[in-house]
Amino acid sequence: MRKFIIGGNWKCQVTIVEEAVSIATEIAKEINDILTENVEVFIAPSYNALYSVGQVIKGTKLKLAGQNMYFRDKGAFTGEISPDSLLDAGCEYVILGHSERRRIFGETDSYINQKVKKALEKGLKPVLCIGETAKEKEEGQTETVIQTQIENSLADIPQEQLNQIIIAYEPVWAIDNKFLNPDSEIKTATPEEAEKIHVFIRKLLINKFGDNVGKNILIQYGGSMKASNCEGLLNIADINGGLIGGASLSAEKFKPIIEAAIKLGK
Repeated sequence: MRKFIIGGNWKCQVTIVEEAVSIATEIAKEINDILTENVEVFIAPSYNALYSVGQVIKGTKLKLAGQNMYFRDKGAFTGEISPDSLLDAGCEYVILGHSERRRIFGETDSYINQKVKKALEKGLKPVLCIGETAKEKEEGQTETVIQTQIENSLADIPQEQLNQIIIAYEPVWAIDNKFLNPDSEIKTATPEEAEKIHVFIRKLLINKFGDNVGKNILIQYGGSMKASNCEGLLNIADINGGLIGGASLSAEKFKPIIEAAIKLGK
């Protein structure tokens, strides 16, 4: 039996609370009766909608995630959100190190490492995003970039906490964002491309942290996964789910991905 985790990152796409609540309500309604114990699903709305969405999905099988957080509990940090605020809204997960945070807002591995440590301290499950740009891929730097991001972002994490972390491999060149890819064509990774990198990530985790950790850390693929390609990607042994962008913004588009995971997880 395989375990999958499917996440919906709404980014800054749904800006009105009422709309976010409506989408979340519909997703929860559509999946609540079909989810199995080996498939978990979370959504990450904008901060302004977190509490309201958390209230309407409370008691359902749909989980809540933050899109980011600061590594301090509280203080004079204008524009940041505290891990305690995420917990108060009902979050169980937090996305950290997303390529948009790294590439647009300049977050470094060491900065992300502090966030991962704080999330674990607070009992939040970090979804650590890693991935290379089109230029890095063309220059043959994919494995070097990924290894550096993993080693630095997970530096000094206690062994017993590592199983709470989810890795999300999101090739930057596959993300439909003109600010990330102003001069390159957006291409979803082929199953062969995705498999090659996920196998590399799995081996890296095993070599660095040992079998007990490396074989059991869940690795998501994040890069324009949708209904038309999800089964081919999820069928790969070292892919344990997806971090979904645009296709998570409606139950109609999100549910087929979840159904594919349920089918493959039986």
